[in-house]
Amino acid sequence: MQTGRVLVENGYTNTVTTGPGGGVTVAYPQSLLRIGTADPKFELDATPPSFERSSLAGATIGGSSDVGLGAKYELGYSKRWLYGVNAAITYPTGTQTFSAGNTEFTGSLNWSYTVNSCVGIAGATSFNALSGLNSVGSAQSYFAFIPSLVVTASLPGPSEFFGEYAYFSQAGVGLGGKSLIDLGYVRDLGEHVQLDVEYGFSPTVLAGQKQHYVGAGASFMF
Repeated sequence: MQTGRVLVENGYTNTVTTGPGGGVTVAYPQSLLRIGTADPKFELDATPPSFERSSLAGATIGGSSDVGLGAKYELGYSKRWLYGVNAAITYPTGTQTFSAGNTEFTGSLNWSYTVNSCVGIAGATSFNALSGLNSVGSAQSYFAFIPSLVVTASLPGPSEFFGEYAYFSQAGVGLGGKSLIDLGYVRDLGEHVQLDVEYGFSPTVLAGQKQHYVGAGASFMF
């Protein structure tokens, strides 16, 4: 992140849940504010609430998500490698249906490697104290280990394709693990604007349900 600059990332996601009690969940603007500090290796992050609307189980409900704060630090780099750490905390400020119900904590180790002028790979190892509703509707904390791997392929011009795989050791309170696959396209429009589209799905069946989604995003550098 550049010193003294602010990057605003915004997104829209439409998630379809199939199976018993399924439906559609829409979330926007899914903003992330990345703030550069006087130290180019250190940035501050903030996640304002998003509006969400769900038709799961045949009931249409709208509300807002939780608020989050975080920070990221670059530990080191070489000609091909870049690695760092980040931490985040999410506060249960959202409406009941869309809030985790408890404060959540995340800590991650991140890295990236430039294979050549076209291909790059990156990954994260994330340790998470998350929260969700249990079988009686009360908020309950649980632990999830979430490793992920991303492969990018640059195209002629300021654009690239990416593919990501992530594994959640626990997908929710009382649930098992799940996999998530995400594919997308990113294009820069000048030095200050970036657009992206993506499609993702989980091949894992949990409680008879599966999920897939489409999304779009826009980022602005100030």
